Amino acid sequence: MKLKELAIRNFIRTPLKHPMSKYLLQFILDTPDLLKRITFVRNREYLPNTMLISELGSPRVGFELELGVHQREEVRIVNGELIRRLRRERHLCINEPMEAIAPLRTFRSELYVTFAFCGPMPAWYLDVLESSPSLPESSVANVNAVLREIVREQLDLAVQAILTKAAIDQALAERDPDSFRRNSRIYREIMSRCLWQL
Repeated sequence: MKLKELAIRNFIRTPLKHPMSKYLLQFILDTPDLLKRITFVRNREYLPNTMLISELGSPRVGFELELGVHQREEVRIVNGELIRRLRRERHLCINEPMEAIAPLRTFRSELYVTFAFCGPMPAWYLDVLESSPSLPESSVANVNAVLREIVREQLDLAVQAILTKAAIDQALAERDPDSFRRNSRIYREIMSRCLWQL
């Protein structure tokens, strides 16, 4: 609890992108029950109830409170390309710190807070950071590894399809029905597994 309080007090002293955020942070300090339910995280992806407050000069938005967030990752094929995107749905999103006080008065769940800095994170903030309960760092690497494997497999299938199509064309040119039938069967099998249209 002391580390959380110290982190908030230190952050209040920095110039904030949205100056009214200082009043909200003071409200949190004055509400021990809310302060107790705050968890500081580096990344708020896949977390249900989050608040972001930015230091002046940070590239992130000045203030954002999101409650009731549902986030999932979708992978689709669009025009033959594998597209990965995050879909976020939220019950409440507030960008004004003073408007956030009313919902936070009645809020009873865990609140995940991220402070965005214009430079490197200070030691006092690193001391209070906890790992995200929803997405361990290793799972991001696992998702990326799976996507790389899918793309690699699809590229292999596309190359096989091109080579098999060339063999079919050659069988037609040489009037070789056995080679044509064999390669046509292989081509159909490859195309049934390939996500791209060739």
